[in-house]
Amino acid sequence: MSVIEYAEEFTKGDKLRRILLAMLLGLFIMITHNKWVFPFISWYADTAHCHTSLGYSGISVLWYSLFVGLPLLCAFIIGVVTVPVGYRGIIQKQFPPKGMKVYKPTKILRGWKGHLKSVLHLLIPTLLILLSIWGYFQVDKMPHQVAKGVDYSLCKALEDK
Repeated sequence: MSVIEYAEEFTKGDKLRRILLAMLLGLFIMITHNKWVFPFISWYADTAHCHTSLGYSGISVLWYSLFVGLPLLCAFIIGVVTVPVGYRGIIQKQFPPKGMKVYKPTKILRGWKGHLKSVLHLLIPTLLILLSIWGYFQVDKMPHQVAKGVDYSLCKALEDK
C-alpha cells in the first residue's frame, strides 16, 4: 500500500494576496483593452485599406496579425507559465513538480499520469505555435485587395488629421 502524497499549499495569506493581485491585473487589462486596444483594432479593421506598414498593405497586416500574430502571442503568454512547469514535471517524473505550491489539496501524480499532465502543459503552447504556422500558409488564400465599393473618403479624412 502506497502513501498518498500531497503538494505543498500556499498559506491562506499567500492565496489571498495572489488572487487579489490576479484580480487587479485582470481588471487593469480589462479597462485598458476596453478603452484603447479594442477601439484601435476596430478602427484599424475599418480603415485597413488606407494603411501600409513596411511596404505591406494594411489588409495583409490585418490577416497576418490575426492568423499568425495572435496565436504566437497567446503561445508566448501561456507558455511563460506552462512550459517551465511541464518541463520540470517531466524531468522530476511527477506532477506537480517539487517546489511548486498549489491552491488546494492536490495529489502528487507519478508514473504515466504525472508524465501525461506534464506533457499536456508543454502541448498547449506547442499547438498554438503549430496553429500560427498553419495560419501563415492560410493568409495567401485570403483576399488582399480592397473590395469594390469601399469608401475611400475615410482615407482622405485620415490624411487630413
